Amino acid sequence: MTGGVRSGKTSFAMSLLAHRFGNDWLYWATGKALDAEMEERIARHRKERPEGVQTLEAGLGEGIASGDLSGEGARSRMPVLLDSLGFCVLETLSEPDITGWMDRLSELFSGRPGPVVVVSEEVGWGGVSMDRSARLFADRLGLWNQRLAREAGSVYAVMAGCPLRIR
Repeated sequence: MTGGVRSGKTSFAMSLLAHRFGNDWLYWATGKALDAEMEERIARHRKERPEGVQTLEAGLGEGIASGDLSGEGARSRMPVLLDSLGFCVLETLSEPDITGWMDRLSELFSGRPGPVVVVSEEVGWGGVSMDRSARLFADRLGLWNQRLAREAGSVYAVMAGCPLRIR
């Protein structure tokens, strides 16, 4: 599930899971509140989540290490919505090689009995940024998006609240 900022991708992802599983799924929120505006965004997302849906608020490393998504607990068997892959990529920007992180996330998802819906930002439709960090982020997010799309059964792009099934 990819799309621009405020394109409706999270709402569409939640509707897919809610339609099929009611409220019996796990929302993995990876965002971190680094400033007041981000705190407001996170608060808005919390309010938009369906009541009764279980939530794991953790970054990439913390989420993988928590055991909530693997192991023997009930959460390890639930469908998952990861929102968002962009924050996972941000955690890895200081590392020279992201392959290990990509492998761990892929392994975590491939072993699950239920579906996994990944919400990711689409940053590759604009020009190349003049800022080195922004270019690194866009390059890495593009690689993660390509890898997960290759491994996914379905891929959607959401624009202006309208989902388009790509595969």
